[in-house]
Amino acid sequence: MSNKNIKEEFAKVIINAKIAAGIFFLLLTPSIVMIIKDRTEVFGQDQDFWFRAGIAGFVIYMGFTIFMWKCPNCRKFPGRGWFRKECQNCKVELS
Repeated sequence: MSNKNIKEEFAKVIINAKIAAGIFFLLLTPSIVMIIKDRTEVFGQDQDFWFRAGIAGFVIYMGFTIFMWKCPNCRKFPGRGWFRKECQNCKVELS
């Protein structure tokens, strides 16, 4: 796999990571609003519903991290962070 292809594949991984993080944030936000604004419901749903939704969002993000956050070259965990310059395992340039 060429270096250009590796960078393009890792860019797709980053986009998917941002989507998974966005889903987590969207599902967690109503719980935060309820705590800060001292509300009992948001969009007609109670705190228990939004707490479970936040947990579901966390599971989605963690599932992405465990199963899809891989280096396109060695297929191993490349290290933490969306702005990785190189894989911590194979040292290939990622961005």
